[in-house]
Amino acid sequence: MQGRSFAVRRAGTADAPLLAALVTGVDAAAAGPAGLDVPQQRLPLAAAAAGERAAALLVRPDVEVHVAVAGGAPGGERAVGLAVLRRSEVLVPVPAPLLHVEQLWVDPAWRRRGVGHQLLVAVAAAAEAAGVEEVSAAARPGQREAQRFLARLGFARPVVVRAVPLGVLRARLAASGAAPAAGRRRAALEQLVARRRRQLGVSGAARPSAGT
Repeated sequence: MQGRSFAVRRAGTADAPLLAALVTGVDAAAAGPAGLDVPQQRLPLAAAAAGERAAALLVRPDVEVHVAVAGGAPGGERAVGLAVLRRSEVLVPVPAPLLHVEQLWVDPAWRRRGVGHQLLVAVAAAAEAAGVEEVSAAARPGQREAQRFLARLGFARPVVVRAVPLGVLRARLAASGAAPAAGRRRAALEQLVARRRRQLGVSGAARPSAGT
């Protein structure tokens, strides 16, 4: 697919070096001031680690990567955008195949030039070829431009997905579990005190007075 001096194609193993450079750029953008909500481990990868990550991604059977490439000269190509697709399945309410766009990213210098649009054209073609009737896409809450772009193309929010680091979840569970336990102990103590008071009241009423 051609458009404004770039082309979109499905990436193969030979494209790992192209993707490595782009993955490093994605992580650098995510770790910058505009992406402070991104966990610390999303710091930019070293070139070697980025190459390994890109190569591993390209051989996964459940993943497709589509890349937008600028510059047609051999050895002069540069990746300016990518879409990482993962085939999965929706289990509720009825099991059905789903194509999920794990990552949709365009180099800032190439935005508003149709790159994202053409990447999603490739996504739609991949979904149709796989017999998938629904496509989902992820964008972080702070990515307002990406959110608006997806909304204009009909992506809605059927559910709200929340994420929490495991350490935070364990700490919150421990805290919320401790509070009900303390409440139960307090209630049991109050019941014991009330029962003792009733017992003392009954025994006091049954005791004969000194004048009888």
